[in-house]
Formats: sequence, C-alpha cells, structure tokens
Amino acid sequence: MTKNVVVIRAGGKVENVTVEDNAKSVTFKNEQSSFLEIPIESWDLDGETFLVARFSDLVTSQETEQAIRQFYS
Repeated sequence: MTKNVVVIRAGGKVENVTVEDNAKSVTFKNEQSSFLEIPIESWDLDGETFLVARFSDLVTSQETEQAIRQFYS
C-alpha cells in the first residue's frame, strides 16, 4: 500500500508525493548529490488529517495549511 504526503521543501517548493505505507520519512537528492531526509508528520486541518513533510520547523502553520490546500481543497 502507499500513502500521499504533501512535502514542503526549502525555497517554498511544494510537492505531493506517494510513498510506501510504512515510510516514516521522505528522501530527496539535492543538487550537490547529497540526500535530504524529511520526517513525515500528521497535520489536522478542517476536520481531516493529512500527512506532511516539512524541511524545517521554521515552516509556519499558515505555510503548511496553504501547501495542503494546493492539493486538497
């Protein structure tokens, strides 16, 4: 099985990716060929729970909710 995760990367890049159901993080390869692992977390919005991966705790609630709404509105 798989699950969908809204990913918020550095620079405000937002993606909706599919990962294996047992995945605890999303891994990306950057321009320098190093890997960035972003943990998956649950996010409650409008009575529903979504899966998100934020590159930093500095991503605000507003930015997170805006990213979710890009794919689920």
